Amino acid sequence: MSTLEAHLRRQIEHSRDFFWHRLRWRAVASHLPHSLPFQLLDVGAGAGLLGVFLTRDFPRATYRFLEPIDSLQRQLESQYGVGANAAALSTYQNIQYVALLDVLEHQADDRQFLARLLAKMDEGATLIVTVPAMMALWSGWDVALGHHRRYNRSSFTRAIAGLPVQVIELSYLFPEMIPLAVLRKWLRRGTTGTADESAAFPDLPLPLNNALYAVGSVSLAARRRVPVGSSLLAVLRKT
Repeated sequence: MSTLEAHLRRQIEHSRDFFWHRLRWRAVASHLPHSLPFQLLDVGAGAGLLGVFLTRDFPRATYRFLEPIDSLQRQLESQYGVGANAAALSTYQNIQYVALLDVLEHQADDRQFLARLLAKMDEGATLIVTVPAMMALWSGWDVALGHHRRYNRSSFTRAIAGLPVQVIELSYLFPEMIPLAVLRKWLRRGTTGTADESAAFPDLPLPLNNALYAVGSVSLAARRRVPVGSSLLAVLRKT
């Protein structure tokens, strides 16, 4: 089992309440309509945590997924039904939202990946992307998980230049995590990036998890004015 697969499978049982996932979900949910039914396609769905949050908070929404790892795909089919698997779709007609959450950094050619994805989407559909930010934070953790890069606003803008999209939002997330990311980089200096437990999200004591969620809620509300962060959120409308 690869480090990435182990990292994603662990989320099924251990990461649902992790502050980082809950805050990332709030950033995504801020662009979804509460009053209308819609379909959302989760590309690179992993453990399907987005589906858990979506079905809980948006009961009128329909969750669809794409996941290349067979064991996770079977897990998702057992949870959401075989019909939710969008692997057989040649186009994403009538799918209003596509989520690409911490997936793009795994693609060797990110621009080509985005172009192919957008070609399947309806005009007017929304693509919601999150990626790790700031190459200065690059560490053995990125290597272990198979990342090709981290982004900033400029590099992400270059990746989408000329593609048929309108930028709705391009904001940094988790500025409060930068000191911890620097510490992680220092602790993993000299590692080869092979599979190990440290690639997983840690099990935090509940008070600490809640405190980080509270701090993150403040920075999330101010994200459009935040100049740096450990993640980047992009919301794009297909034109």
